[in-house]
Amino acid sequence: MTGFADAFSIHASRPCLREPDRTLTYAEALALGREIVGPLPRDRALVMLRCSLTIPSVAAYMSLLADGHVPLLLESSLAQPLLDGLAELYRPDVILDPASGERTVSTDAPGALHSDLGLLLTTSGSTGSPKLVRLKTSGVVANAQAIAAYLGLSETERPLLHLPMSYSYGMSIINSHLMAGASICLTQKSVMEPGYWEELRSHEATSIAGVPFHYMAIRRLGEKGLDIPSLKTLTQAGGRLDPRIIAFFADWAGRTGRQFFVMYGQTEAGPRIAYLPPEQAATAPEAIGVPIDGVTIDLLDDSGAPVAEGEEGEMVVRGPSVMMGYALAAEDLARGDDLGGVLKTGDLAKRGEDGLLRITGRAARMLKIYGLRVNLEEIDRRLADLGHSAVAFGTDDSLRILIEGEADAQSVREQVVELFSLPPRGIEVRCCPGITRSATGKVTATALSEAWEAAGQPATAGSAA
Repeated sequence: MTGFADAFSIHASRPCLREPDRTLTYAEALALGREIVGPLPRDRALVMLRCSLTIPSVAAYMSLLADGHVPLLLESSLAQPLLDGLAELYRPDVILDPASGERTVSTDAPGALHSDLGLLLTTSGSTGSPKLVRLKTSGVVANAQAIAAYLGLSETERPLLHLPMSYSYGMSIINSHLMAGASICLTQKSVMEPGYWEELRSHEATSIAGVPFHYMAIRRLGEKGLDIPSLKTLTQAGGRLDPRIIAFFADWAGRTGRQFFVMYGQTEAGPRIAYLPPEQAATAPEAIGVPIDGVTIDLLDDSGAPVAEGEEGEMVVRGPSVMMGYALAAEDLARGDDLGGVLKTGDLAKRGEDGLLRITGRAARMLKIYGLRVNLEEIDRRLADLGHSAVAFGTDDSLRILIEGEADAQSVREQVVELFSLPPRGIEVRCCPGITRSATGKVTATALSEAWEAAGQPATAGSAA
């Protein structure tokens, strides 16, 4: 299996990293990265890398991959107290911020690193969660190669990257394009800014990537905004996108000779698990598709047995890029593979007669309302079909539904009662202008709680029924 060091050597003279004012080849990027990283205390060091979408940051990451060190990717914007807490817990050899040039060598005794360990990602990059995902070097390479294969990546690709590189989706874009010898264009702009589209044109970028809320914003631009000759491929991951929006982009791509890929994954899987072939996106926009190369997906019931054809089961993934397990402290970095290449995703799905997988809910997003089992994912989805952007949450016997935008809360509550045959008591609906999302489009529990409280008293109080 070709590793990152081999790929960088093969493509040494090719353009690698691009910003508006400069371009570095693979050889130049690797040399810059090694200069930034500098001497390290041991042959395999743990480096806490404060990431930003800049050439120095990606170059430093490349050098750590090529030289067999273990990077822990964190956003450079992570609050100092959170960074300090992680540093105290994991005792990195070096804390590095390539964009600012700050480099701190630890005086603490470093912990042992397992020989297979190649990369560490947080489960929640913006909160400084102490739980880390431990990925094998071989698994990161295998996932990058599988992504490059189904996307058909080559040396001619020029993705415009705006997703955080510490986010597994952003990281996977970097990894897969580096393996292919492509040129990665870096931008500080978001898709909502005119400057993003100006850079896309100036770089003659060939692809863009986004999470659901990015594509909702792009959809509002209409087809005219996408009329950029160099643009060939659009990819989406990071959560469920409204099938109607998927159908729009699939139709546009089919008529204009482009490709639109809907993808599914989890950080714990390195991260990509499945993708929807572009030719099937228009006819099956609700599906997540088929497993990537080297991955198998089984649907199992509560006892761990395979479900019958067409029945719902939890998706259990088997593949080389499945994490070794979680880490909660430095001592965990010496542990071997706890999972043996098997990951319970927590997502419920069905496999259709067409062979495509369709997510039906989240095992963990279940409540019981006076004895009735409720799938919160399904509530979100059904309300979306009715034109509401909603998030359902709560506890047993207390279902809360937060609607973004204006709506008749009483009417929404009645719809939920009717659609799911639920007793109306214990169901509350509130409306709010919007819910704060992270740069990756996720809604945190804190943001959800704050939006709920800001919405004031529920427009419809639960009543006995």
